[in-house]
Amino acid sequence: MRLQISNVFLKHASVLFSIALFACHTHAKTVAEAPAKGVLWEVKSATNTAYLFGSIHLAKASFYPLPQKVQKAYQQADTIAVELDATNRDAVVKAMPLLTYASPDKLQNHLQPATWETLQKVTGPAAERFQPLKPAMVATGLLVGTFARQGYDPVQGIDIHFIVRAKKDKKSIVELETMEYQAQILGGLSDEEGDAMLSQTLESLNNGEAIRDTNQLIAAWKDGSAEKVVSMLQAEANKNPGSKKIMERLLDDRNPAMADKIFELMAAGKHVLVVVGAGHIAGTNSISDLLKQRGLQVRQIK
Repeated sequence: MRLQISNVFLKHASVLFSIALFACHTHAKTVAEAPAKGVLWEVKSATNTAYLFGSIHLAKASFYPLPQKVQKAYQQADTIAVELDATNRDAVVKAMPLLTYASPDKLQNHLQPATWETLQKVTGPAAERFQPLKPAMVATGLLVGTFARQGYDPVQGIDIHFIVRAKKDKKSIVELETMEYQAQILGGLSDEEGDAMLSQTLESLNNGEAIRDTNQLIAAWKDGSAEKVVSMLQAEANKNPGSKKIMERLLDDRNPAMADKIFELMAAGKHVLVVVGAGHIAGTNSISDLLKQRGLQVRQIK
């Protein structure tokens, strides 16, 4: 599971950014980088065309502007479809009880002693501040803090970029899921699954794999290599049964419902740009694969 599984949780960075501030005393300077190509797919029916753009949920200002092919896909769209609108504070507040423990219960009660001890070593006295939170929240908060110090920012995330832009341009925004649904998935992990995720996240932060592997994943996304993104995710998921199970829950199990909604939007005549996590876009049982199975023509635009 380690980084790539944990990287899925970065989609919740906008919710968790304030939690991770204890780890964000300084930020790395942003250096000049090559523009991001991103992962863009065209989906055609007999009467309509939609576009799928793979998002990463932490990014840098240097990733913008996005390439012309993506700009054109946005300009032709009257509807922007996203996993959820992470700028909706009311939805965040409503979802939080699913991601926290009701007092007097606490995080420590649901972790192996060794995991709790490692968390204390990594965060020091701040570990007590995590007691109300479920393991998925803690793992995500730690990752957000780490990547913020590398110059990544949830405010610069691709999905947030398009949500803010669509609101300004008065385009329709459709949520393919809800904050509550995603919180149920994260908060519904068993104690064993939650402990495994947090302990492996701590391990990846300690040995440097979190930064190394995520930088490789983002580099593949920036280069427009959907195949490499998929292969990296699959390699991590297949390392052990636990990783595979969590990956299926966080990616594969969610794709059919999102694909159905995209199909319905196209059938209704909406000109859609779909912006969802890059891990949902390509590969077997991905959104593009499922739409192809529905008889649509799907191709990556490079």
